[in-house]
Amino acid sequence: MQHITSVRGAGVQFVKKLISDKSFRREQSLLAAEGERIIADLPPSVHIRTLYVLEDKAEKFAKYAAAAEEVIYCTDNVMRAISSTSTPAGIVAVADKPVSVKTGEELIVLDGITDPGNMGTIIRTACACGVRDILCLDCCDPFSPKVIRASMGGIFRVNIVEAAREEAEKYLREYKIFALDMQGENVYNIEKKEFTGRYAIAVGSEAFGLSPKLRAAAYKTVSLPMSGEMESLNAAISLSIVLYTVKYALK
Repeated sequence: MQHITSVRGAGVQFVKKLISDKSFRREQSLLAAEGERIIADLPPSVHIRTLYVLEDKAEKFAKYAAAAEEVIYCTDNVMRAISSTSTPAGIVAVADKPVSVKTGEELIVLDGITDPGNMGTIIRTACACGVRDILCLDCCDPFSPKVIRASMGGIFRVNIVEAAREEAEKYLREYKIFALDMQGENVYNIEKKEFTGRYAIAVGSEAFGLSPKLRAAAYKTVSLPMSGEMESLNAAISLSIVLYTVKYALK
């Protein structure tokens, strides 16, 4: 049984860097997941390298120890040092990043989504709708602690492919792209049969929208009807409504 009491230890510094440094996460092919709910929902395929547990909660979190390669118990000051939240839950897992795989029939394309909350919400919604493939073009890191929390562990149940916008064509050439834009056709007027075969639903950032190349490559531009004085919706909300509409509402 290992214990850590000093925040200056190499292991603590490693986790802190893993939490704060996107490049380091990519270099190590690791991520940090925090909180009992997320760790409890980790699929068996996720390999936990090290599980950090607050000493005072050792008994409470004992059931998660068996799934980890290594378990380290730490004091409150150490847990605070390796936590990405102001009120640590008392359990942090360092795990292998999921391996990106080739995309399938249904695809979500995120173009320049830089807000971790939006990214996590989209991933969570995609998972809830049974859409497993997400292409991220010049987005924030989908494996950051904030995104992992916002996705409620959904990040471990989807296939994430990260690419630069210049690489989009090679991933999307076989897909029928539906671009979300306020100037598009009302999505409720589109027949369900349009969303068959290999299709992608693309959404851009709230600040800049979809990139010109992606917009030009779209099979169809779709929008949500709105009344009142609002001109647009949050990117994650828009994508979520359209995705649920396509999956469950269209005839």
